[in-house]
Amino acid sequence: MFEKDGKKFNCCESVLLQVNEVHKLNGFGPEVMKTASNMGGGVAGCGSICGAVSGGAMAFGLLMGTSGDESPDDYTALRERMRHYTQILIDAFEEKWGNINCYDLLGVNTRTEKGKRIHEENKAKGIYYCNDFVDWTAEKCLEIINENSL
Repeated sequence: MFEKDGKKFNCCESVLLQVNEVHKLNGFGPEVMKTASNMGGGVAGCGSICGAVSGGAMAFGLLMGTSGDESPDDYTALRERMRHYTQILIDAFEEKWGNINCYDLLGVNTRTEKGKRIHEENKAKGIYYCNDFVDWTAEKCLEIINENSL
């Protein structure tokens, strides 16, 4: 996870920060970080799509997303291009890690007391893969960006 000034950022924020350090993301700033701050733990801790995957999707959105003021043809073309590269990332993540959902990746439901306890015990034992998911996703985003001159 990305840490700075005594703050440990969530998976989504960490991917965005790591990608932005190497490849500046257009429009990246406080408003994007505010949005990303709610995406950790599978969207607000609900265990859905992994925050690292969400961060990767947001990175591609910042790189090539739409703003709504494009012509209809440009709007469609930009969205199709962005989705294409995001789907490459998601497919690769799922192939590498077996799933894209936070709870399935962690093996516990962290919204329950039992799940929180097991997760904390696993972290204490060194069974904690979120750092791996973040680092892998940031590297994969940068690989896709570089290979496709995005």
